[in-house]
This record gives sequence, structure tokens and C-alpha cells, in this order.
Amino acid sequence: MAYEIERVNTKDDPRRCHGALPGGQCLNISVEGTHHCLECANTDSVAAGRQQYLLTKPRFQVRMAELGRAEEIKSLRDEVAIARMLVEERLNKINNDQDLFSSCGAINTLLLTIEKLVSRSHILEQNLGQLYHKSTIVQMMQAFVSVVDEEVRPLEGGVPAIDRIVERIYEYARDARNEEQARGMKLLRDDTP
Repeated sequence: MAYEIERVNTKDDPRRCHGALPGGQCLNISVEGTHHCLECANTDSVAAGRQQYLLTKPRFQVRMAELGRAEEIKSLRDEVAIARMLVEERLNKINNDQDLFSSCGAINTLLLTIEKLVSRSHILEQNLGQLYHKSTIVQMMQAFVSVVDEEVRPLEGGVPAIDRIVERIYEYARDARNEEQARGMKLLRDDTP
């Protein structure tokens, strides 16, 4: 059965698709339970040929496309999207504490599956050279600072400008490291019983 895309009657219709088109916001009605119409949700994944699963329910197609856009995952994207969608579906069916208790095993299994998929994706990214090692980033930053120094130093007021640029770069690196350490500490806390 084909899903027909409907248009909104007014621009302020709450069912209006959140998709962005060259002419503005999409005028189609979103698939129930999502923020996008089937056309907008499938634009990236179908056009790029990345969609690996034939899902017949429009709601699942749209949701998989939304979840699959996450930039943290470069491969195994569809599998992670489906696993996340299954967790959402399972959690949305919980009505009371008894349902929650009886669903804990299945939800835990799904969460462990997501963790493994994301971990494998990270390893694949490293092996494909999509992630830089820390020493490579440090070398790149040193080269950047050297280029800025060579280009700006001869200019009038160049030395103070270089000092400000370098300080801002190191400040950014310190903040990024602090955020990374804070995330690491949070993950350690979450792993402890």
C-alpha cells in the first residue's frame, strides 16, 4: 500500500513537516509520530543510496531517516537508527511499573546492542582514517600556528595579533579537553553499579 503525501491547508498547521527546502519550510503534512513528511525524511538516505532496509510503515521510514542523520555515526547508521527506534517503541508502550519491570531485560539488551554498534562504528571510523589521533591534531595545530605566525608577523601590529590568536587557540583546546574529561568522568560514573 502506497503512502500518499498530503499538503497542509495553512502555514501554521502543527502537523506541518519540519523539512527545509530551498523555498522555505516544507508544506507537506508530517508522518504521524514524526516531524517530517516521507519525502523530506528520505531525501538524504534514499538519494545517497544509504538506505539498507525496506520499511513499509511510513512512520518507521521517516524515523529511521531522522535517526540516521546523526553525525556521530558514519557507518552502521541504519542499524543504529533501527535499534534506537526499537528502544523508543518499547519505552513508549510502558504504561505502569509492572510493564517497566517486565521490559527491563529487553530494553537492556537493545541498549547493549546500540552500545556495540556505536563502538564498532567508532573503530571503523578510526580504521578508515575518519578520526584523527591526538598527536596528529597537535601537529596540525602547530602547523596552523606556524602559518599564522609567518603570515601575520610582518604586518603592522602582527605580534600582538599572533599572541591573541595563539591564546584563543590554546583556550579552546583547554576547554575542549575539560569537556572531554567531564564526559569521561560521567561515563565512568554511569558504568559503576
